[in-house]
Amino acid sequence: MTTALPANEDYAKAILSIFGEGRLRPGQTLSEKQVSEAFQAKRMGRRVDYEDALKYAVDREWLTLQLGMVRLTAAGFGQI
Repeated sequence: MTTALPANEDYAKAILSIFGEGRLRPGQTLSEKQVSEAFQAKRMGRRVDYEDALKYAVDREWLTLQLGMVRLTAAGFGQI
């Protein structure tokens, strides 16, 4: 595991806020494209920030990423 920057957690929580705004529950998904586009549209950070944040959230089991879909986990829902 690489060393995560403190900002990665903040950016990861910004990604979680996208799920919160959509009132998604644990187990529900958004396409990776939708999440990425929302992150950019809301000016939450740069593309590299998004990529690092998504990895951070997956490493902490807040989100899962499969077949281009991002799934909110119970642990991630608890962080919203």
